[in-house]
Amino acid sequence: MGCGGSKSSETATTGKGGKGGNGEARVDLKNIPNYPDLSKHNNWMAKCLSHEIYAKLKDKKTPGGFTLDGVIQTGVDNPGHPFIYTVGCVAGDEESYEVFADLFDPVIEGRHGSYTKDAKHKTDLDATKIKGGDNLDPKYVLSSRVRTGRSVRGYSLPPACNRAERRDVEKILTEALDTLDGPLKGKYYPLSGMSDETQNKLIEDHFLFDKPVSPLLLSSGMGRDWPDGRGIWHNDEKNFLAWVNEEDHCRIISMEKGGNMKKVFERFCDGLAKVETAMKDKNHQYMWNEHLGYVLTCPSNLGTGLRAGVHVKLPLLSKNPRFEECLKTLRLQKRGTGGVDTASTDGTFDISNLDRLGKSEVHLVQAVIDGVALLVEMEKTLEKGDQIDQLIPPGVLRPIENFPDLSNHNNWMARCLTPGIWAEIKDKATPSGFSLDQAIQTGVDNPGHPFIFTVGAVAGDEETYDVFAALMDPIIEKRHNGYTKEMKHETDLNADNLKGGDELDEKYVLSSRVRTGRSIRGFCLPPHCSRAERRAVENLVKDALETFEGDFSGKYYPLNGMSDEEQQQLIDDHFLFDKPLSPLLLSSGMARDWPDARGIWHNEMKNFLVWINEEDHTRVISMEKGGNMKRVFRRFCDGLNKVEENIKSKGKEFMWNEHLGFILTCPSNLGTGLRAGVHIKLPQLAKEPRFDAILKALALQKRGTGGVDTASTDGTFDISNLDRLGKSEVVLVQQVVDGVELLIKMEKKLEKGESIDEDLPQGYEAPTQEVAASQKAYRAELMSSGYPDLTKHSNWMAKCLTEDVYNRMKDKVTKMGVTLDNCIQTGIDNPGHPFIFTVGAVAGDEESYDVFAELMDPIIEKRHNGYTTDLKHKTDLDQSKIVGGDDLDPNFVLSSRVRTGRCVKGFRLPPCNDRHERREVERILTTALSSLDGPLKGRYYPLSNMTETEQEELIADHFLFDKPVSPLLLASGMARDWPDARGIWHNDEKNFLAWVNEEDHCRIISMEKGGNMKKVFERFCDGLTKVEDSLKKQKTSFMRNDHLGYILTCPSNLGTGIRAGVHVKLPEVSKDQRFDDILKCLRLQKRGTGGVDTASTDGTFDISNLDRLGFSEVELVQKVIDGVALLIQMEKRLMDMAEIDDILPEAMRPKPAEPEAPANGDVPTQEEAKPEATEQTAEETENKPEEGNQGRSNTHHI
Repeated sequence: MGCGGSKSSETATTGKGGKGGNGEARVDLKNIPNYPDLSKHNNWMAKCLSHEIYAKLKDKKTPGGFTLDGVIQTGVDNPGHPFIYTVGCVAGDEESYEVFADLFDPVIEGRHGSYTKDAKHKTDLDATKIKGGDNLDPKYVLSSRVRTGRSVRGYSLPPACNRAERRDVEKILTEALDTLDGPLKGKYYPLSGMSDETQNKLIEDHFLFDKPVSPLLLSSGMGRDWPDGRGIWHNDEKNFLAWVNEEDHCRIISMEKGGNMKKVFERFCDGLAKVETAMKDKNHQYMWNEHLGYVLTCPSNLGTGLRAGVHVKLPLLSKNPRFEECLKTLRLQKRGTGGVDTASTDGTFDISNLDRLGKSEVHLVQAVIDGVALLVEMEKTLEKGDQIDQLIPPGVLRPIENFPDLSNHNNWMARCLTPGIWAEIKDKATPSGFSLDQAIQTGVDNPGHPFIFTVGAVAGDEETYDVFAALMDPIIEKRHNGYTKEMKHETDLNADNLKGGDELDEKYVLSSRVRTGRSIRGFCLPPHCSRAERRAVENLVKDALETFEGDFSGKYYPLNGMSDEEQQQLIDDHFLFDKPLSPLLLSSGMARDWPDARGIWHNEMKNFLVWINEEDHTRVISMEKGGNMKRVFRRFCDGLNKVEENIKSKGKEFMWNEHLGFILTCPSNLGTGLRAGVHIKLPQLAKEPRFDAILKALALQKRGTGGVDTASTDGTFDISNLDRLGKSEVVLVQQVVDGVELLIKMEKKLEKGESIDEDLPQGYEAPTQEVAASQKAYRAELMSSGYPDLTKHSNWMAKCLTEDVYNRMKDKVTKMGVTLDNCIQTGIDNPGHPFIFTVGAVAGDEESYDVFAELMDPIIEKRHNGYTTDLKHKTDLDQSKIVGGDDLDPNFVLSSRVRTGRCVKGFRLPPCNDRHERREVERILTTALSSLDGPLKGRYYPLSNMTETEQEELIADHFLFDKPVSPLLLASGMARDWPDARGIWHNDEKNFLAWVNEEDHCRIISMEKGGNMKKVFERFCDGLTKVEDSLKKQKTSFMRNDHLGYILTCPSNLGTGIRAGVHVKLPEVSKDQRFDDILKCLRLQKRGTGGVDTASTDGTFDISNLDRLGFSEVELVQKVIDGVALLIQMEKRLMDMAEIDDILPEAMRPKPAEPEAPANGDVPTQEEAKPEATEQTAEETENKPEEGNQGRSNTHHI
């Protein structure tokens, strides 16, 4: 049918978990505990990532260190929309597409319309090839724009690059851009340190890009270190622009007002080429290969990375119900002029190309120009009140009677069948009754492949090509490269006219073959013939062949009634053809009555073969081992002529006319129907990037020796003629002979290491981009420092991390793989507030506090008020030591609560743990929690798959925690894989609660209404102790050491990790100007009852302990009890209009008056004159920036 035969090919396949065809052992899915939960995901990654692929790739790394989990994290964290498929994965470097090809190949194939792993991309930036496009009507086309992305080879891509790489890329690109002159001359504006004036100007020009807010970009790591190493370059005329280190290393944009897309594309190509030349002068290059084209971060942008678009006014056309289908057929897409995911409000759209990969830049821009021109013409027609049916592009569903829906089709029939043609021929039929619907049914049923055009139509008899010429003529013209209806075909079956071909080097040429098809005039063709006609054809051809003598003497083997012995022999000889499996053949009706009246004839020498009633009435084949193509062709001509003579003696003849040559079923085989080919070994030439272009110049085509759609695995190819119609048999075979001789000559030269430049055939066009050895992926040597820019940061990490400290630690890694950058990224990405100091660092595992001690120790000392490296933390969970606290006045204390965090030894902490670790932590903790009994007995509610009833109840109880939205947590990596392995446990009485895998492995909370803090703390200690005992039975424990106490993610929570607090009404005390100082002296902190960063509106506060590290749990809870009791005492006095000076914390009480000098002149000693000592020391009067933030939860401590 033009792209495949009926011969079946078997492919071994196995189900999930099975043994593959390569003999690999069965995959045990239970041993892939880190496999993500993708059950609710709608993206290409989730669709393509099987357990087997994950198991195969999970331990692989690129040379740059990028992992499979890095590739898929954005798709795991962002499930997508049921009707909008995102890609769901990114590349971290150029090698990602090779190392993780088992995932990327199917993702790319799915995303780019079946662009397969053996396909080759064409790059063409020759703007002179554009036709038109300089006069799109500016009344409708408001502006034109072309943009693309580029990546600098040798450096990791934005999801994985470090600061040094990003800065190197910035330097390379800005130096190249600075070489531009003339109309392209411009200036670079780095985002970091940009003045307000510059910023406002760039905003006004719509040039500025912001820090990403999209979860897809943030999850992939593209927002790290913002705005370091990013910037905008534009020329003085403001029509050529470059974004540096946004989603890709570089985005290049050419644009202008109006409809001169040609000029925009010319500028685009000119600037792009000059930038690349300047880079090459400095030994840098873009990432590119012949399969993927230009390599970019997101698989959706591979190939050209190009988006050519216009803002165009189409208010009337956009209301037409066929608008969407028109765009789809034209391979265009629309969005509002406000950008991605925006809608048009006034009929003005941003219309651009739909494709990226598999088509060249010139092709895509031309598609936009032609498509927009058509859309504008349709809009004008509608303005006049006229119909647009005749303008609707072929392939769009038209509401015309029986017209087929061809909106998703890629075949020549769908391209050529217009409503006008349909209306003209839909009621016609050939003399045998063959209809238009029968002719096109195979093309309707088989939409085709985006990059492989099938024909999509067949003939049912000889007259089909005349009766339905209105459709067949344009199909033939397009399929046969401009063969128009007035042309005449030449037939030449005189083998004497062939020059040479009798000595093709058999060291290279393994076999030679020539085949064609023939149809018997007077009978319908296979899609339409009756059983009687098929049998008549069989008898006629069989009788003709039985008269053969000498070298042509042979035997006929009908498929029907063939013996097992005969069948096996024909299989061994590779002569047997099977019942068609191809949907193209089945839809056309060629398999009807199988195997009735089908068979195989071959001569005794097995070098001349005839198939009867397969796709055509006959297929005639001449073949032999070795390279004597001349002998093969002579046998072919002699046998064919003998068959025709014998048929003519019976009063019949082959279908032939001077326009179409020999008439066959499929329009692709008209003319000669000839395929002359050799199996040839070309392992060296096959590696040559110019191989395809050489074949094209020779009018030859290649495929693997396994048949249609197979690839060569060892450099052995089936090389044959590309053309069928318009050239004679002798011409086509001569092209094969001459072309194969040249290919062998080149192969021999390449074997010797010699150049083939002088042997390139006439008409050869050099590929626009060659994959030379220097263009293979490599890792660049870094030029820039990786030390972060912390000049505008207000956090403890930025205070403590000097460049020397950074350089000493930057290459250190904990045993579990945590790096310094893992620990400091959140502080880099979140500069903080000048008056509110965050910590700016997290631990990725327990060992982080040791390996990166040179940074962590000073952070801890400053954050915890001078807690130095030689100090030891004490733990005390003996609730019996608490004095009082069981009777805090409930008229004032509304509720009491104690919480802490705990982390399980042996696992990484939330910023760095993987899914398996998180799930194991969940299993260990829920096992421990399920062992609780009595008043502590309860149940676990996993966030994943939680029922609506459970969710509503947990919200009502204020127990539910959500996916983090704080940039501090997101930047540290704590939200990855949400909500996998997170959950909430609470006891039946709802006063003892555990959060699993939120900011720490576990948060334990004890709480109740009223003022019995002692009881709350008793329950807290009891439950915590029982959970820890259960962990010990599971051969594990919580992280703890003598210096830091309990180890938690954020350094602010080290030690006890405890926060003991009450909701207390203090409307009068809170009005006292000394309120904050009172709290400070009591080592307490306040916030509103709505949580972190909330204020009290009615004098009710959440009051809790200020310290964490260096004090025991008992000490901190006692401070809260005593402090709150004092605050209530003050509140009661103020309510009674009494003074509180005498009950203020001692450090705040007025000093007594100086005593008069004794009469005897004695002077008091220094000790006698010293005020009474208090607990407040120098730390209380020190101006500590962190004091204003010590009341914040981990959400802002980080």
